[in-house]
Amino acid sequence: MFWTMKRLTPLLAALLLLGCAQEATEEATEEAADTTAVEGISLADLAGTWNMRTTSTDPADTFVNEYQIVIDETSWTMNFPDRDPVSVTAVADGDNVITDSEPFESVRHPGTMVTTHTIFHMEGDRLVGDVTATWQTAAGDSVGQLRTEGTRAP
Repeated sequence: MFWTMKRLTPLLAALLLLGCAQEATEEATEEAADTTAVEGISLADLAGTWNMRTTSTDPADTFVNEYQIVIDETSWTMNFPDRDPVSVTAVADGDNVITDSEPFESVRHPGTMVTTHTIFHMEGDRLVGDVTATWQTAAGDSVGQLRTEGTRAP
């Protein structure tokens, strides 16, 4: 029996090393996949002018709002027809860009101030976002969910 154990010990050690090497290879492959999958988006990727269209997530609300977003590496500006530009802060976060607007007069509810919080991402060549609009009314804040999407201006 001692003779059998003497022969089996190197074999078992070799199998153990082989198993550890396989595990290390799998971990290295998973780490490489993790670093390549989190490529993300930068503000520079979106630089330019975008023609946007916003609608409500409520199918009964058919109001459509069209505007432009002008983006460079350091700023975002929303331009509505016949209105002053609206400054927007933007932060890239993975595949998303999160924006918050300064208060501006609502296009949907004239005479009411609104702020928007939008989470944008790319879908093919379209810039798409889910918008939370907060209207400041005398009765208190009113919140609505909107969808915005657009393409680069030619």
